[in-house]
Amino acid sequence: MRTFLAAARRWLDQRAGRDLGELVAISAEALGRYKLRTALSVLGVVLGVAAVIAMMSVSEGARQDALEQMALLGLDNLVVRNRGLSPSNPGWQKARGLTTGDAVALRHLVPDVEAVSPTAERYLNVGRMGRRRMARVIGVMPEYAVIMRLPLERGRFIAAPDALHQGRVCVLGALLARGLFAFANPLEHSVRVEGRWYRVVGVLASRASAQRGTMPAQDLNQAVIVPLPTLLERSLELDPRQRVDEIWLKVRAGERVHELGRITEHTLSRLHRGLPDFQVIVPRELLEQRYRTQRTFSVVVGSVAALSLLVGGIGIMNIMLASVLERTREIGVRRTVGATRRDITLQFLAESLLMTLSGGTAGIALGVVVSWLITVYASWTTRVSLMAVLLGFTVAVLVGLVFGIYPARQAAGLQPIDALRYE
Repeated sequence: MRTFLAAARRWLDQRAGRDLGELVAISAEALGRYKLRTALSVLGVVLGVAAVIAMMSVSEGARQDALEQMALLGLDNLVVRNRGLSPSNPGWQKARGLTTGDAVALRHLVPDVEAVSPTAERYLNVGRMGRRRMARVIGVMPEYAVIMRLPLERGRFIAAPDALHQGRVCVLGALLARGLFAFANPLEHSVRVEGRWYRVVGVLASRASAQRGTMPAQDLNQAVIVPLPTLLERSLELDPRQRVDEIWLKVRAGERVHELGRITEHTLSRLHRGLPDFQVIVPRELLEQRYRTQRTFSVVVGSVAALSLLVGGIGIMNIMLASVLERTREIGVRRTVGATRRDITLQFLAESLLMTLSGGTAGIALGVVVSWLITVYASWTTRVSLMAVLLGFTVAVLVGLVFGIYPARQAAGLQPIDALRYE
């Protein structure tokens, strides 16, 4: 009995394989009669699927860019920046900007602050043994490494004694270190910064730098990091009114960063006597804003892709209905020699699916090419994911089924005697 069932199953599989191969061959032959008409009908599906692939690749690339940039800035960080005031602002002449004293006040007045570091930047001439270049020199406090999560390739970061005694030490970015020292070890050697020698105590590991967006992350690969008191040439304790460019804060509870941002803004407003000469930036809010913009972009481009697929599907339905009308006599002949309604339905449905699947495959290839062109010529990051390819293929199948069922049922519904009489 078991042998009989196995033989029956093999016979059914062979029969199904023959039927499927015959069905595909008949469908391909029928579509090949009108190559130009078929190609124009498939074009809408090609463009629609390509738009879906390109849209999802751009959207995924933007999402990855946002995550990388926010990872550099830190979702549990707050950034306070100077803001210039115009003469139309009352008391603009009294604006003093951010100071080292503001950083000390924020550490004591803002709750849940884990680390604070005021920073100042200068573009200075950096060189060694005939190799010179203009580089960003950043003065920071030791806690800056904790706030920015800076990994070190070798050596150490700036320590508290370096800041306290205004030590002439520095940490080099990975690319700058390679440019000045090639493949030699920079540790315990010195670099010249605007005529003053700084001993290299550490080298940062190479890190990504997101240069697009509302607040681009700092490119530390080409930077020189020195103690802030050394760059300002004055002790922070002796003169708390020294101006700085930014104040970075790291909070313990990342979910409270919005609330702590408002507290920081209120605290500084009181310290600056209401003058809006600063700006509090919450990286988490920037991430949420980018996600909202990205969703809007996806909806707009997705609507265009859906319209392209709709037009393509209507075109395929149109050509299939015309094909049913043109092949009415053929359908009658097939019915009289034994073809069932199911056979006729499957034949025309297979023709519809063959068009949409070929269009979907071409659309996926075109979408990948378009994504690559966007990256090359528009400098946008794109990522073609497996989910995008599967979605494009699934959409092509659904278009073939939805817009192929009606013409197939129309063909199967023809009476054999009426179809034979049709001229």
